[in-house]
Formats: sequence, C-alpha cells, structure tokens
Amino acid sequence: MKNQWRVFVGFLLVLIIVVFAVLNNTDVPISFGFTTLNAPLILILISSAIIGALIVLLTSATTMWQQKKIIQQQEKELAIYKEEMDKKLTEEKEKLQREYTNKTAKLEAAYETQIKEQELLIASLSGEKYTKEENKLDYFD
Repeated sequence: MKNQWRVFVGFLLVLIIVVFAVLNNTDVPISFGFTTLNAPLILILISSAIIGALIVLLTSATTMWQQKKIIQQQEKELAIYKEEMDKKLTEEKEKLQREYTNKTAKLEAAYETQIKEQELLIASLSGEKYTKEENKLDYFD
C-alpha cells in the first residue's frame, strides 16, 4: 500500500513527459558558437535537465563527502574525549572511595578511643581495675 502511490506518481510523470515530448517535437537550431545543430526541442530540454541534474549531483556529492569526512573526524575526537572523561571519572571515584575509607577509619578510631576513655573513667569511678579487652565493634552490622 505504501509503494502504490510511488507507482502512481511514476506513471503520472511518464505520461506528462510523453505528452510534453509529443507537443514539442519540432526541430530547433542549437548554436554552439562554431557550429549549429538542429534537434527536436524535447531532446534539448531533457538533455539540459540531465546535465543540470549531473552538475547538482557532483556539487552535492563533494559537499556530502566533505561533511562525512568532518563527521568521522568529530566522532574520533568524541571517542577520545569520552575515554578521557571515563578515565577521569574512574580516578575521581577511586579518590572519593579512598577519602571515604579514610574518614570512616578516623571516625572508628575516634569512637574506639572515646569508648576506652569512658571505660577507664567508669573503672576509676567504680574502683575496679580496668582490664583491656579487645572486642572490636562492627558498626556495619
């Protein structure tokens, strides 16, 4: 169903060209400067249109080729930038993880120190002798 309209338009264009050719079949002189040629008007019109289409095709093809080359170059640059950003992101994640681990270790050490100080204070106030017990707490349970 989608291609039926294309077939219809194609037949319509062929019909228009045939009618145009029948109506414009008289010979006309064409001067090239050094010689003169007599040819049917429809051949002159169609050949002029084909030459114009070829010129447009050549100019647009070179432009498209240049644009394709630029796009490929920019895609390579983009890949390099993405790789650099991924590397920087990985380094930054590792740095933040190390900072987090260091801060956690400092907080655990400070907390352990406070617990020992409190245990010493309790032991001194109650008159008991402080016994050193190494029962480390797991804060992430």
